[in-house]
Amino acid sequence: MTAQTPGSVWVIGDLQGCLTPLRALLSQPELAQPDSQFWFAGDLVNRGPDSLGTLRHIIGLGARATSILGNHDLHLLAIAAGFRAPSRSDTLQEILSAPDAPDLIDWLRHRPLLHRAQGHIMVHAGIHPDWTLDQAQALAHEVETALRGPRWREALQGIYGNEPLRWHDTLSGDLRLRVIVNVLTRMRMCTPEGALNFKHKGAPDPTSALQPWFDLPAAAPRNETIVFGHWSTLGLMVRADAICLDTGCVWGRALTALRLQDHHIVRQPCVGGAAHAHDVGSRASR
Repeated sequence: MTAQTPGSVWVIGDLQGCLTPLRALLSQPELAQPDSQFWFAGDLVNRGPDSLGTLRHIIGLGARATSILGNHDLHLLAIAAGFRAPSRSDTLQEILSAPDAPDLIDWLRHRPLLHRAQGHIMVHAGIHPDWTLDQAQALAHEVETALRGPRWREALQGIYGNEPLRWHDTLSGDLRLRVIVNVLTRMRMCTPEGALNFKHKGAPDPTSALQPWFDLPAAAPRNETIVFGHWSTLGLMVRADAICLDTGCVWGRALTALRLQDHHIVRQPCVGGAAHAHDVGSRASR
């Protein structure tokens, strides 16, 4: 067994309401240390069997847990804000009907979109190649400020939509926030020019002109590793510059944790899968 590392930071991929595998993962000896810290890469809720329990469990970890927002988490906020209807595959009603729903929603909307520490940057989907890492952090903060403010419902409503597909520094208002959110929580494939493509949700296709965002040349050198989830059809990928940790727990595969200090991997098999399993093409609500 790999030697224990006191004070380890573990980054955990998409949960999507899979509480039982999460508890099993956190109970594994390498993670079950009293000083372990946990980073959650977004999509805490939805599609799995216990979104309410998962949310409460993470909140119960207190300062040991750092969570960012994913597209499914934003979908929950949009339903709670009253301008989006649940889809057939959602498993969010238990949260919305809970007696502490206002507190849960308030906690969720105060989560960041990007977390940066110890030579790593955690986002849910990715960082646009046109952005520097400092710029990505500043842009994420723009959206975070809007979601934490008194007009968060209006701000959230404005970010929904696919266009514009290209980032421009001159963008303002809702269009600016929309592209920031789409990059940080939805991006997978891009054109060689950096335009977002939301139709391709499978694994990267070497015969396609589209490229994974992390394979496009970055505008400036990056000496920090980007850790993300969101892309279950890509699965586990560990590179010096980019790490994907969405290993499809909600689809019956595995929940994956990566130790930040040395990139050691621990995996927890997931049994049961989503309450409403669909084909790969329907696996992202946004």
